[in-house]
Parts: sequence; structure tokens; C-alpha cells
Amino acid sequence: MSHGIAVIGLGVIGRRMLDQTRHRNDLKVVSAWDITDRAMRSAAADFPEVPLAASARAAIEAPGVDIVYVGTPPAFHREYVEMAIAAGRKVFCEKPLAVSLVDGEAIVRALSTSATANGVNYVFASAPAVAAMESRLRAGAIGSPRQAEIRLFFSRWPRDWQANAGWLAWREEGGFVREVLSHYVYLLRRLLGPVAIEAAAIGWQEDPALCERSALARLSCGGVPVLVSASAGAAGPDVVEFTLRGDAGALRLENWFELSASDGKRWTQLPHGGLGADRPDPRTAAYQSQLDSLAQLARGEPQPIPDAAVALEVQKTIEALLAS
Repeated sequence: MSHGIAVIGLGVIGRRMLDQTRHRNDLKVVSAWDITDRAMRSAAADFPEVPLAASARAAIEAPGVDIVYVGTPPAFHREYVEMAIAAGRKVFCEKPLAVSLVDGEAIVRALSTSATANGVNYVFASAPAVAAMESRLRAGAIGSPRQAEIRLFFSRWPRDWQANAGWLAWREEGGFVREVLSHYVYLLRRLLGPVAIEAAAIGWQEDPALCERSALARLSCGGVPVLVSASAGAAGPDVVEFTLRGDAGALRLENWFELSASDGKRWTQLPHGGLGADRPDPRTAAYQSQLDSLAQLARGEPQPIPDAAVALEVQKTIEALLAS
């Protein structure tokens, strides 16, 4: 059985949904909409098989829609989530859940009151590399966790492939703390437990309207210290790295989905499941595994995607960091 998706927002991530569902039998985009004519024209040219709607409401209420994917900038998430709830649709929302805590709390309340099945798109939720990392951690492969480190560096922010998402450059909604570090705050919660901020310092750009240029923090997660170093706007290759060190070994997640282990001497890249002819690389495997989970959500089956209540806790941590 194929479940219909309405895609609201046809920027980079909305278009990724159109592309990644193209050859699936269990999920199909049956309507899509974006507020800009340019995005609509581009989607029409590149995805001619996808029906484009005249408005967000028309897309959400289109026949055959089971799930509404809200892929807009976060300031608009509440509006479209509430529209989806009113139409009786399930909800799959991009992260961050919101920027305003008032909006985030309202989203959680509305979803809970209506008993709407929902999930928030933290890609680590279904990523095979993360499942392998968690399995090794639970099996005692690194012993007792002693320390975690998150290192993020971007030579340009927004990154080149995000050039059309200009809002990512602005302090009001954007920045790499919300866009990238939030994935790792979710991962910390999943692996180690609730996250507490012990100290943090945010470096802002000279223009007060622009997003952060650096973030340094010391967190505590289930009693494990976590060191965060993140910055953008200098020379060098980008770095996206999460390391978890125990008293008997260490695990490292690099470039989002590449898993390595160390016995204390050297790093060895580890194989993990999820790869196949239709999933030839770790990134595609992670996207498709997330869609596997989304199909389970559509069918009412247990699945690992975090709901809006979890995403609200991540949002609270991220916004507290930015307010430091």
C-alpha cells in the first residue's frame, strides 16, 4: 500500500523528499506547494510527475494525502502543522521544531490534544551508522562512557548547496547551531540521556541581524561531559564529527554517516547495514532508512523517528545555548 505525502516547501529539503520518494512503492508525493513561483517552476521542470497545488491548504487537503511533510523555514512550522491537524493528516516536520518556544509548545499541545501521529526529521533517528553506534555502545564495546566531543566547522555558512535558503544566514531563524548542532543534541539525548548546559559562549557576527560565527559549550549528558566546538567562515575543509570515548574504547561518527572505532591506538572504519543497490552510499542509506521509518509511521507501526515532544526538548537546549 502506498501512502500519499503532501510536501509543503520546495527548497533543498523539500526537493530531496521529491527525489528520494521517486522510486519507492510505499510512499508517494501526491501534492506539493511552495510560496515562491521560482521554486514551483523549478519543481515542475524537474519533477513533472508531482502534482503542484495552488495553495498550502489545497496541497494538504488533496485527495490521497496521508502525511504532510512540513519543509519550510521554522517560523512557519506551526501554521502548516496546525493546518495538517485540521485536515486530519499525520505530520512529518522538519527540525528545528520551531524557533519560538511559544510556537514549539503550541505545536506539541495541538498534536497531543488531537492525537495526531507525528515525527520530526532528525536524520540520525534511522541512520544505519547511528544504529550500529548505539548497538556497540549498549553492548559495552567502549566500556563506560567518559567523554563526548562535537566538532563542527563550515568554511561557508550557509553552505553552497543551501545558497537559495537565504534565511539560514540570519539570526532570527538560521545559523548552524539550529541547523546542524540540533542533530547532535538529539543524538546525545538518544545515546546518553537528558542534556544540561554547564557553560556556553556564542560568538556573533558584526551585523546583529546575522547568525552566529562560533559556539563553544560544555554540556553534561547523563553525567558524561560533552565538549562542543563549532564555527564558520574561515579556510579549510568542513568538519562534522561526533566522538564518544569510554574507558575501553571510542566510537566516532564523521561526515554524518561514517562510523569508526578505536581501541585506543588508531581509528578503524566500521561497516554497517543499510547499504544496497538502491542505497549505494551512507547518505542515501540514511535518507532511505528514514523513509522506511516514515512509512511505518504512516502504517501506525512502531518506528524510531522522534515526535514533536522530543523535538521541543532539543529546541529548548538549542535556544538556551543561543541565549548564552
